Amino acid sequence: MTTRFTDELMNQGLTKRILTLVSEISVTREFERLQKERGLGNEKHRKEVSDLIKECRQALADSLFSWTCQSPLTKDDTLALIGHLETVTAQADGSLDSVNLALVMSLLYCLDVSFIEQGTEDREDLLQALPLLTERQYVSAIHSRLMDGQPWKLPGLQAVCRLAWALSLRVLSQLPQGSALVEFTEADESLADQALLGDVFLFMKEGILGCESFSQEEFYIRRLHSLITDFLALMPMKVKQLRNRADEDARLVHMSLQMGSELPSSLRKDLDHLMILIGEFYSKDPFGLELGVEFWCPTESLQHTSLQGSYLGMALQRPPHKQVVLSKFVRQMGDLLPSTLYISYLRMLKGLANGPQCAHYCFSLLKTNGATHSDNIQGVSGSPVSWEHFFQSLMLYHENLRRDFPNPDAAQYRHPPLRGITQRELEGLTSFLELLTVIITWSENARLALCEHPQWAPVVVMLGLLQCSVPPILKAELLLCLAAFGKSPEIAASLWQSLEYTQILQTVRASGQRQAAGIEVELNEIESSCEEYPLTRGFCHLISTLVESSLPVNLGAGLRVPGFQPYLNFLRDSVFLPFPTRAYRRPAEKVARIRHETQIHILNLLITSLELKAPNLALYLLGYEVKKSVSSTNLQDPGRSFTSVY
Repeated sequence: MTTRFTDELMNQGLTKRILTLVSEISVTREFERLQKERGLGNEKHRKEVSDLIKECRQALADSLFSWTCQSPLTKDDTLALIGHLETVTAQADGSLDSVNLALVMSLLYCLDVSFIEQGTEDREDLLQALPLLTERQYVSAIHSRLMDGQPWKLPGLQAVCRLAWALSLRVLSQLPQGSALVEFTEADESLADQALLGDVFLFMKEGILGCESFSQEEFYIRRLHSLITDFLALMPMKVKQLRNRADEDARLVHMSLQMGSELPSSLRKDLDHLMILIGEFYSKDPFGLELGVEFWCPTESLQHTSLQGSYLGMALQRPPHKQVVLSKFVRQMGDLLPSTLYISYLRMLKGLANGPQCAHYCFSLLKTNGATHSDNIQGVSGSPVSWEHFFQSLMLYHENLRRDFPNPDAAQYRHPPLRGITQRELEGLTSFLELLTVIITWSENARLALCEHPQWAPVVVMLGLLQCSVPPILKAELLLCLAAFGKSPEIAASLWQSLEYTQILQTVRASGQRQAAGIEVELNEIESSCEEYPLTRGFCHLISTLVESSLPVNLGAGLRVPGFQPYLNFLRDSVFLPFPTRAYRRPAEKVARIRHETQIHILNLLITSLELKAPNLALYLLGYEVKKSVSSTNLQDPGRSFTSVY
């Protein structure tokens, strides 16, 4: 009965009606009508009406999306949806709004044929109901519309739709029923080329991933995962062409730099955009899907029956062909990697290491790379993408920079130069530290193995670099990385002692010393003048993590009065009390990062420590003023929230 009812709705033109309403309904137009009839009240009422109108448009788009996830639209309805998407525009930041994103995903699900590879029980029934195989006119009409040279308002969106259609044609060409559609399936290569010329991967990152609602819908995530992996698995020659083009462009860039001439205008960044897209997409996993595990094909030495997930629990079974191809892509992209792709490749690995299993395999890849490359032309042993190379490079930077060990009273400590580290090297070091942080956050085995390595001593080197004149952004990444190491209690205990010894935060002031030193100076004189606070946020996160892992009762014994008090004083007097009076270049850093993330971390820190004797201070750290009424805050019941934590 339900199917008959919904089919009648669709046959009566529900799709076109939805698209018409989405186009016609707008907050501005509805407000003009209501204002004319004096139907608008105060600001609160206007906000409620505005939200209601937006919810109506969103519900219409979501209805169409829900339908297309289960059954493809008819030919006329699909063409109407394409016609609507041709007129879509982006928001100010280049991303789609949530309504148009739902409509884009509706079309992508109309063109989705990935279920064919899954081999489910109802596969044959689904094939019979698929208009791509049963209606030649459907294929012809969609093909003609997407091959049309008329540009859309958003060329990137047109490129995404063309890529999805090209992949569908490639799948159809491999089926027996696809022989009747050969005149269309032969165009898959040209469609993919047009999509690449339209910067398809760049638009996926900025236009689709940039939309806030994207990460809130699991089926959006699964469809984009399918689109990315299908391109890599079904079009390996196209991927090879991208790599060859990137290698050639790298040679041109190198020649231009040597000759001192301008870079050629013909440079393309398709592979660069693809790697960054993969890194950005898989670095966020709100539903815990760990889809990135499909990019890792374990060798026999890594297979273990205790591992669970996609194909990993079956140690004796050969992994699917698609997984083998994706794993090959990850490994081959790192072979003879040109310098222009180095940072993009590290960002891709960072995304693909997001998850307990993924982190394990990524750690093993970097370990294997170091073992299979004995020397390197850059003078550092190991492959450029290996633990050996990373930590040897880090040690060399430390060795060179510590010769300029800052004097607390010296002016250069307050304005650290970039001596010894170029901007490109800074980006490379930051990318490596971000990758390292992700891996050791998820994998305790990797954390312990790296920390206990006798030659690299990463914790010691990082603490040493924190004492050198390096930019605050690099110091922030070093602190976040140390915080990830500190998740293990045995490492956290030694980290506390190292912090006291290195005096990153000065807890012992020498006799005759007139000025403060360490992170307090950087906060007050460097970060405050730049109006950005990455170093302070990193330090707060480190202290919060260490308190949760291990807090020695005799911290600082032998140097000062034992205890946590100097750290508490710094957080209270230098970080949070001046918080409202500081300037912020990016308001989002003040609201989202400092207030919500860092202050809640510090609240947990204060309550965990035995030295919390002032509940009013904890209330202040959450952004309240005790003198104000509880009802004046934005939270529903901050008093109850604080009481439950306290």
